[in-house]
Amino acid sequence: MKKIFNYLMISNIFTGGFVFTTELFDLYLSYLFIFFFTFSYIFSHNKLNINRKFIYILVLFSFFSFLNVLLGNNSISFLSKTVVGFIVNGIPYYLLIRLNDNNIDKLFRIYLKLACVVALIGVFQEISFLVGFEYGYDFRFFIPRMVAPHSQLGMLKVTSIIPEPAHFGAVMAPAIFVSILNIFQKKKYFISQKMSCLIIISVMLSFSLVAYLSIVVVFILIMLNYKRVQLITVFAIILGSLMFTTYKHFPEFRFKINDTVSVISGNVPLYKVNLSTFAFCSNGFVAYKSFMSNPLIGSGLGSHPMSYDRYIAAVIDSKINKWALNRKDASALFFRVVSETGLIGIFLVFSFMFKFHVSRKKDDYLWIISNAITCLFVLKLLRQGNYFYNGFFFFVWVYYFAYKNMPIKARFLLEKKYSERE
Repeated sequence: MKKIFNYLMISNIFTGGFVFTTELFDLYLSYLFIFFFTFSYIFSHNKLNINRKFIYILVLFSFFSFLNVLLGNNSISFLSKTVVGFIVNGIPYYLLIRLNDNNIDKLFRIYLKLACVVALIGVFQEISFLVGFEYGYDFRFFIPRMVAPHSQLGMLKVTSIIPEPAHFGAVMAPAIFVSILNIFQKKKYFISQKMSCLIIISVMLSFSLVAYLSIVVVFILIMLNYKRVQLITVFAIILGSLMFTTYKHFPEFRFKINDTVSVISGNVPLYKVNLSTFAFCSNGFVAYKSFMSNPLIGSGLGSHPMSYDRYIAAVIDSKINKWALNRKDASALFFRVVSETGLIGIFLVFSFMFKFHVSRKKDDYLWIISNAITCLFVLKLLRQGNYFYNGFFFFVWVYYFAYKNMPIKARFLLEKKYSERE
């Protein structure tokens, strides 16, 4: 039964498109798995293990958020939905790791196995598109939230079973880290080199800026971990060539990058840019306005839609506002943290990332898991602002336990170094 729970819970990372809409609410397939697992765990163990630090932090931000409700910066509806979301997602994934006796190696391998299957479906999708087999690449007939197929340079922008290319690139980010490390080190960390190649190919075929950004982050993380002049030189050349080639030969990427730079520099008005740049920049400006009005504690958990409605007129004429894109999740997790939790939230997020980060050590797999998830964190901070989407809390807890599972002596040295830095 434990094995079934493991696969069901980790499969939530890839089931974001399976949403069944009712008159009252949207029913996500992932929540069915979560509730089934949680109730089964409570029934079999007669208790509910909870990480106290997680609860303390949630209570703290709930208190700050309630103050914002009283001040009119937030609403009970937005606050309650967000707090419930943290509980429903945060606690079950913690229980999953505890059920497996903190064995994150096993759970991370399951994620990679599923990522290989998803990558294989993605490659099949591309082949189906090239031969004209519509049901092989257009999955809208059984995945409710799947976007319509898009092409780039005569090829399909692969999404596999994920709703859109950008989300596909994000959920595959940890697998990309492992795959690239395997290829360059000629190793078989967690998965074979054949599976590593399959994952890299599928992500490249997504033609997604987020996916390609994940590759850039992977190269940077590997360079930081190995610190060998020869490796850094080779990676720097490859990274530079990849970025130049992408910018020069992919008009869509060049268009988005140019628009973003032009908006930030003030050379082009926001309403003239593409939708992706509009969503990113408009939410960034709103987050800044929200932060400046409540710099210490932000406007409260779940409050960004209210902040958007309050400040968007200062950013762009509401008559030409492009459908309030990404109004709910702020387009990027960093923007949402800035908007909703202020300086305290920013401090806690980056403290968590730095304190529990595991650097490379000889013959130790934990640093690979930690850095693979770091890649996902960076992407989330830059592009996706949903706190709960694609099993995000699974990665949060695996990252935390990667540090906790280190040998006591090694962890003591890292804690000492961290405290000295503070």
